[in-house]
Amino acid sequence: MSIIIHLPPILQHPSGFETCEVTGYTVGECLEGLESQFPTIKDSLLDRQGRLLGIFGIYLNSEDIYPVDLDTPVQENDEIIILNFITGG
Repeated sequence: MSIIIHLPPILQHPSGFETCEVTGYTVGECLEGLESQFPTIKDSLLDRQGRLLGIFGIYLNSEDIYPVDLDTPVQENDEIIILNFITGG
């Protein structure tokens, strides 16, 4: 299945793109596809246990899937949007 992933600016540097096309049947498989294309993105996106870093949120077709369930199924032409939360004080 062809899925489009929209990347936040913080992840555009490792990939060089604002969006990329991946294949997968779940959000997790799509993120693995992203990592396959851009191996250095993994260090910016996931912690040592392979969980999404807390500074990111995932939206599937504009719907928040918090807490992120990587087993959430996707369908052909779905869009995954990765947002990074602004932190600081």
